[in-house]
Amino acid sequence: MKKVRTEISRVAALQRNMDARSIEALLVTRHENVRYLTGFTGSSGSVVVARGRWILITDFRYKIQAAAEAPGSKAIIQKKDHVTAIRDAARRLGAETLWFDESSLSIDVVRSFKKLGLRLKGTNDPVAEMRQRKDKVELAKIKLAIGRAEDSFRALKRFIKPGASESELGLKLEMLIREQGSRRPAFDSIVASGKNGAMPHASITGRRLRTGDLVTFDFGAEADGYCSDITRTLCVGRPSPRQRYIHDLVLQAQESAIKAAKPGIRCAELDLHARSVISKAGHSKHFGHATGHGVGLMVHEGPTISALSKGIVEDGMVFTVEPGVYIAGWGGVRIEDMVHVTAHGNRVLTSLPREL
Repeated sequence: MKKVRTEISRVAALQRNMDARSIEALLVTRHENVRYLTGFTGSSGSVVVARGRWILITDFRYKIQAAAEAPGSKAIIQKKDHVTAIRDAARRLGAETLWFDESSLSIDVVRSFKKLGLRLKGTNDPVAEMRQRKDKVELAKIKLAIGRAEDSFRALKRFIKPGASESELGLKLEMLIREQGSRRPAFDSIVASGKNGAMPHASITGRRLRTGDLVTFDFGAEADGYCSDITRTLCVGRPSPRQRYIHDLVLQAQESAIKAAKPGIRCAELDLHARSVISKAGHSKHFGHATGHGVGLMVHEGPTISALSKGIVEDGMVFTVEPGVYIAGWGGVRIEDMVHVTAHGNRVLTSLPREL
């Protein structure tokens, strides 16, 4: 019953948002949004939300699953195709115009709706906007995903030594994450050693670790669909003065941004807190990605913490802070932690040591 109440309250909040924006009926097709609103996890599902009512549409394969996972939703099992079933749901709700997230439907699908006589109107995704602010249920799942990832990395540490290959460590880390209870890693892990560390999203190779290597591990686990995302850079053996300097610089940049994270600050300003530390040290050209991103049902979701972001940090958001320095021919350092924004500041949710 608690699960049903949570999802009903989310739909009610969406309906209030729709009223404020004069949206008569909203079509929700993005998998994560459908799950957020109804609890349904099947690969084929859409929701039509109107004032006071909503309908979940899926197919025969998921009839039993939909009843079990989304008991608070009225479900329609499509008889012909998904588009026709959505039209029928809209008619049942008395909707003359169906609003939709412009980023989630292809032009071909939009044309199919129009051929069936549906009037469509595009909008920004209101459910994704809601998902940026995590409730207590979501936060608990994110914390569990973080704990699974951190316990896995602690268990991996004894295998990080000269002679171990990136691929061996990546496979071992994935196994450990699954053993902790995750159905899968939150994403394909990164194990980037030596010069490979200069690539922020390096693919895992068969390269074997050598004494003196920096190794960047970017990894995450999941818990009931919610993700974690953590990065640590370690040295195999004693770090050189340059390695210590770059690592300390990245850590200072991260700490500057974390300290500044609070409701009301612009995402672009938060990015600048990290970026300016690295730029003042002469490494601006070695930090070319965003400072962070939201994490939840997707490992990359809103808000985006970047110089181009128009967003504002709000109470309840959970996002990463992950500055880095990447030097071609040398290697790289990235440190990534997850932050939960509270009414008066923030809490760092991750707890792994950040020492080199």
